Amino acid sequence: MTKFFPLIEVEGDAAQRGCQYGSQTGEQISVGIDIYKESFSNSGIEWHEAVNLAHEFIPEIEKYNKDFLIEMEGIASGSEQPLEHIVILNARTELLFWKSKKQPKEMQEECTAMLALPIATKEGNLLHGQNWDWNPKCENSSVVLKIHNEDGPDILTFVEAGQLARSGMNSDGIALTANGLHSDQDYGRTGIPNPFIRRTLFNQQRLATALFTITQAEISFSHFLLVSHCGGEAVGLETTPDDVFWMQPENGILSHANHFKIPAALANIKDMGLRRTPETIYRDSRVYAALKENYGNITIETFKDALADDYGKPDSVLRHPGVRPGGSLSTTVASIIMDTTAKKMWIARSPYKGIEYKEYGF
Repeated sequence: MTKFFPLIEVEGDAAQRGCQYGSQTGEQISVGIDIYKESFSNSGIEWHEAVNLAHEFIPEIEKYNKDFLIEMEGIASGSEQPLEHIVILNARTELLFWKSKKQPKEMQEECTAMLALPIATKEGNLLHGQNWDWNPKCENSSVVLKIHNEDGPDILTFVEAGQLARSGMNSDGIALTANGLHSDQDYGRTGIPNPFIRRTLFNQQRLATALFTITQAEISFSHFLLVSHCGGEAVGLETTPDDVFWMQPENGILSHANHFKIPAALANIKDMGLRRTPETIYRDSRVYAALKENYGNITIETFKDALADDYGKPDSVLRHPGVRPGGSLSTTVASIIMDTTAKKMWIARSPYKGIEYKEYGF
């Protein structure tokens, strides 16, 4: 195992980017497919069922953005995989929850996010980060993807290989982290899987159009998106297939884990995820306390310390390998910190094994 996630760089049009991406990450994509074959099986979904469901998403994706489908076709060709397998990697959460209203054993991502606006940081830079908690095997299927765009901002995003986007930032200073949520609206939907919405967001040059990307999307599964711009603004959005609820930093700081927090959301939906991850409440409060304690003097080290917090382990901000109800194993696969003012990103791979960050940037 390498110490850090590999950096993959692509350029050109959609077909060229996809082929370059797939050819450089064939091994990681194969690992990811094996991971989800097991995950789907554990949740009572046969692989051929997943492939058939993925095929149903293809027209929706093409209607949403034809270039995204072309890029995935390139990824499939470059990695020598069927197109449906690449769709599954991008729509795996939506597909896991498709079959019934019973909670599957393999659940949504468990993440803890934090943000500090320039007014709250020591150097006056905007800092934005998160822990991504998921299947520990994904340390071997994940990469850092740098996209050199011909007609928009360049993009730097941490992804499971084959996905179009996850957490990251673009060269115009727009950054995004995402946390899994689970509401009673989250079953049997097609719509647009989250990675396509995130990739569209990264293609934007202004915060307003980035937010428009989210508010106008027909999403198929609930999630929390924390969107920031290096100019000093940020918005958190708790989204469900039917609604978008918003929050802003208080006194320049904000945190969020895996439960709905916005009063309007709590009044309108049923929070299904809280049943399974009740520790989300203190994961959220502990990173917020770290930000508040260091207000006006918040640095990258503040973020590193907060994301390394192991109170209550294995069910901690820095999640150590632990079995979730239903038998699935979850851990912090990556800690991600961004200074969007400086256009830099730091990522630690499987930090529960020992924390060491690698710097990436534009």
